[in-house]
Amino acid sequence: MLLRIMFAILGMIVGVTHIQAAEWSGFAAIDLRAYVKAPAFPEQNNLLFVPSGMIQPEFRHEWNGGIDRLTVIPFARVDAIDENRTHFDIREFNWLRQTQNWSLRAGVGRVFWGVTESRHLVDIVNQIDFVENINGEEKLGQPMLNLNIPSTYGNFNFILMPYFRDRTFSSPGGRLRFVPPVDQNASEFSDASRWHPDWAVRWSRTFGNVDIGIAHFMGIGREPRLLPRFDNGPNVAPTALIPIYDLIQQTSLDAQASLGNWLFKLESITRSGQGKRFAAVVAGVEYTHYGLLNSDIDLGLLAEYLYDGRDRMAPPTPFNNDVYFGVRLAFNDTQNSQILAGVTTDVETQAKIGTITASRRIGEKWKIELESRFFSHIASDRPATEILTGYRQDDYIQFRIARYF
Repeated sequence: MLLRIMFAILGMIVGVTHIQAAEWSGFAAIDLRAYVKAPAFPEQNNLLFVPSGMIQPEFRHEWNGGIDRLTVIPFARVDAIDENRTHFDIREFNWLRQTQNWSLRAGVGRVFWGVTESRHLVDIVNQIDFVENINGEEKLGQPMLNLNIPSTYGNFNFILMPYFRDRTFSSPGGRLRFVPPVDQNASEFSDASRWHPDWAVRWSRTFGNVDIGIAHFMGIGREPRLLPRFDNGPNVAPTALIPIYDLIQQTSLDAQASLGNWLFKLESITRSGQGKRFAAVVAGVEYTHYGLLNSDIDLGLLAEYLYDGRDRMAPPTPFNNDVYFGVRLAFNDTQNSQILAGVTTDVETQAKIGTITASRRIGEKWKIELESRFFSHIASDRPATEILTGYRQDDYIQFRIARYF
């Protein structure tokens, strides 16, 4: 059903667009995720080898000598165990008018802000597609009007967002879920509705080897508070978590400076509207050794510190006082082979989130990817304060084979 909807949309576009001027691309992939341990909760599916499939075609069409462009990027996934992970989304469906002095994008789009590796702190425009990946890099399409004005004084970006997208969460039967599970269909809003007009503005500029961005966002926060729901009475354990979305204001600074082999990174925010105003920061450094042992391989060493000063009235986060260490290998071969491994450790509890990702192209059309994530020293008896409790049995290794077209 999801694939039929996707191809129907693309078919309608072809019907109104001159096909010879169209540019088609995208990819389809099959994932096989192997969980190392049995699930922690009886309602979770106990299948240890979980297949899923995804497709993301891309359509672009330019006219008026490239001044105007239509972009359409639908997405669909079918998962073997998680009904919430089986989902469809329009990642992008927008018109772009680009001139020498300004550009305007209208429709559904994606915006990426930030420079750090371990946490994308300042990236607030799009909602996270949390069932796709808990690292926050997969985003739902966001309806927006995006005006960009480059100038000698920097780049000015103005974004108006008329509609809010709810965060996706795993179902009670899926893996990588909270305790109790989040009922993503029961979301509530405080002092707003999903049609509240959100807006953001960002200024960015390069000074020599330093890139700086300053932004302000006002609207519905993308991170929800999670309040327990007691379906069986207040004296019994809660049966679900209800996402509560609040009006917030957030001011952010991101910066990156290169000095020889060194790359210094910073993301910081201050936010109001969710408990007391708080500040958060991710700061780190990456050192790259080029030509490891006289080979073509580049070795990168990463270190970052994560601090978050929010109180318990704000949405939960595991990154309140953490350190991250990582290693990046770029083989610089024709297959674009690369590996990234890193571990984030809570300084106080020693809770750890480890990740390994690797990828390699095969010929011109195929690509293989490996992703592994593990969780260590996660408390099993403090679900009210330890947001990672539900992940403690969910170490996994995932193999993907993708076909590009």
